[in-house]
Amino acid sequence: LESLHKKLEAGNLPAKEVAKAKKDQGKDFPDGLPECGSDALRFGLLAYTVQGRDVNLDMKRVVGYRNFCNKLWNATRFALQFVSDFKPTATLLDDLMSSGKMAIRDKFMISRMMVCCEKVNEFFSSYKFGDAQMAAYSYWIDDLCDVYLELIKPVVYDLSEENANSRWAAQATLWCALETGLRILHPMMPFVTEELWQRLPGRGTLGSDETETIMLASFPECNNTYKNDKAEESMAITMNIIKACRSLRTSYQIVNHVQTHFFVKVAKGPAEDAAIGQTADIMTLGKAKKVDVNPDESEIHESVGMVV
Repeated sequence: LESLHKKLEAGNLPAKEVAKAKKDQGKDFPDGLPECGSDALRFGLLAYTVQGRDVNLDMKRVVGYRNFCNKLWNATRFALQFVSDFKPTATLLDDLMSSGKMAIRDKFMISRMMVCCEKVNEFFSSYKFGDAQMAAYSYWIDDLCDVYLELIKPVVYDLSEENANSRWAAQATLWCALETGLRILHPMMPFVTEELWQRLPGRGTLGSDETETIMLASFPECNNTYKNDKAEESMAITMNIIKACRSLRTSYQIVNHVQTHFFVKVAKGPAEDAAIGQTADIMTLGKAKKVDVNPDESEIHESVGMVV
């Protein structure tokens, strides 16, 4: 705030106007203007385009997007340790989709990536920059950071021979999700995305079509054949089960390091298929030592907690 006052004093305003301006600054910015960086400011201004041309800038909102920049940086740096020994190829996405090694969680992540590409391209074409910003934000926070990164931790840490295919699929999916996600964000946050893109493993080994900078890389486009509604539906069901597991743990005040045994009762059909097919994912995010799907009533203890 003091530096803002000094700038007023260095100008050519009359003393009366300077005093009035100082008073207004003290009211609007009691703690001064926090340093947020150009990426956070650009991202914040894009969010304001949803409401019209007039912008009543709220610095707290810009600070919120500075926190998103930090989240993006920390999440990507954290994710890079999962692919530190991974060697991508120029045709990685096509190789991954035709490999037959993908789990439901991998198919879900690629499908969400394609949906994001489709939305952002559509919004950019129609000059809906605020909607494009929200679609990119949701992809990084809701799909990549909150779900996929958490799900693949045990998969990547398992170095056994039996897990080799699952581990490769998880690493390939993560590399594609990070690289494509950074290219999607680049027009909106050019500086941090360039820095992180350059740190991805395999940079400089992807053939003659590889660009030296993310600025020259092609913008991602949606491949509809890679979208997977079934995988997204399965993940939605699985996440609902996980939320129920977490709710039970919270209600009984079970600490994180204590693993629990869950009995899951779901309707026959897609819900049951999802719970059985993603039991490992439920165990990962629900912090469970065992998950039984639709067991016999005789196998369920009378004293168990229950949530619907």
